[in-house]
Amino acid sequence: MATMTWDGKTLTDWAQGKWLSDLNPSLVKVQGFSTDSRRIQKNEAYIAIQGQHFDGHVFVEQAIEAGAQLLIVSQKQDVAIPQILVKDTRLALGQIAEQHRLAQDNLTLIAVTGSNGKTTVKTLLAHCLSQVAPTWATPGNLNNDFGVPRTLLQIEPDHRYAVIEMGANHRGEIGYLTRLAHPNMALITLAADAHLEGFGSLQGVIDTKGEIFHGLTPQGLGLINTDSPGFMQWQQSLANKHCQTFGTAEEADVRVTQVSQDAQTLAFTLEFEYQGAHQALPIKMAILGQHNAMNAAAVASVCLALGLTPQQIQAGLESFNGVAGRLQTHQQGRVTLINDSYNANPGSVKAAIDTLASLPGKRILCLGDMAELGAVASQAHAEIGEYAAQQGIDELYAYGELSAHTLNAFTQSLSRPARQPLSHGELAEQLMSEVLCEKWSAKHPCYVLVKGSRSARMEQVVNLLLERMAHADLS
Repeated sequence: MATMTWDGKTLTDWAQGKWLSDLNPSLVKVQGFSTDSRRIQKNEAYIAIQGQHFDGHVFVEQAIEAGAQLLIVSQKQDVAIPQILVKDTRLALGQIAEQHRLAQDNLTLIAVTGSNGKTTVKTLLAHCLSQVAPTWATPGNLNNDFGVPRTLLQIEPDHRYAVIEMGANHRGEIGYLTRLAHPNMALITLAADAHLEGFGSLQGVIDTKGEIFHGLTPQGLGLINTDSPGFMQWQQSLANKHCQTFGTAEEADVRVTQVSQDAQTLAFTLEFEYQGAHQALPIKMAILGQHNAMNAAAVASVCLALGLTPQQIQAGLESFNGVAGRLQTHQQGRVTLINDSYNANPGSVKAAIDTLASLPGKRILCLGDMAELGAVASQAHAEIGEYAAQQGIDELYAYGELSAHTLNAFTQSLSRPARQPLSHGELAEQLMSEVLCEKWSAKHPCYVLVKGSRSARMEQVVNLLLERMAHADLS
């Protein structure tokens, strides 16, 4: 694809700013944007963001030394290169991204949000769509008010589809993002107890996720989960727009049935109408987690609306290998390490417990703290411990102040003593001792699932375990 360029006049108009240079703005061109002076590339524009804990204007000289051709600032700088002066650089970033998106006439943009599953749905959907046309998707976790504009600005004219993930930890954030993106389709995977510090309650989560429909184009399509809290509210909000549903309910447009899981394969059937005939499409995916059948149904809903055939959908789903840090398996002898360390909230942890409980052999759960749960944090962590005991998890290890409640509830349910590690390294050593415990013979496979919020940094435990497993006799 050709390198994209933007000229100074266009950017000044889009940002509703003032051009500060004697140079003709139409002749000043940039090939990208950066809000980080440490990562800026030659010939990019540097946008000096002013946040609560930093001021990008302090790093203007570094950005210029690194090759910035243009500054977008809210404070005039005493420098030689051209500047665009705006009232608020954060809003200017959004305005530029919005206008760039609107300039892509041949693009279908799908916005995805939800308490759980949004990154998996984004990645799986992009995988399926990329098999039929050039597709762009949110890289990594760039799903907030800085990340979404940067993602939009990387859409190229050759792209036919863009899958944009939208996250939030407070009300109004998704409403802002969807109005920048102007989605042709907007999908909510699920509403659950997550980021309650910012939302206040599950109802606050439902309201905030529903904001994604505010930016739909006039002929846009909303896609919602019949099994999710908030379904009726979202359906009513889409009463005057196009709506499509997925879930296990009989009335779902794409219905999930016959879900089963073994140690290697997730199997299920997707039922839907296609060209006037009922379809029952069998799917086998090489991933863990029965909840991923619902994520696949969400993706199938979008694909059907875009005109993909059942055969294309089946091929796309079945060739998917999962998302890093989300139920990714690493096997060494009789031990399988399941890395689900990317993030955590009560709903996703319970889904992970269900997955672990469905596997044959010794089941060991390793949890870090769940963040941003506000006043219910202690109770929510204790409930996870009780749930793990109820589901038959053999051993539970926990790291973090809040996870002490999880460990205590688990051990009390099973009348065992509790011992909590003080570091990631100590936790890894405890887990390896459990894995190598003599009472479990080689005839018994062993599964260790590691999960926690980003702030718990449970990927460190995963890395330590992988290193130790590689040098242990696990036959």
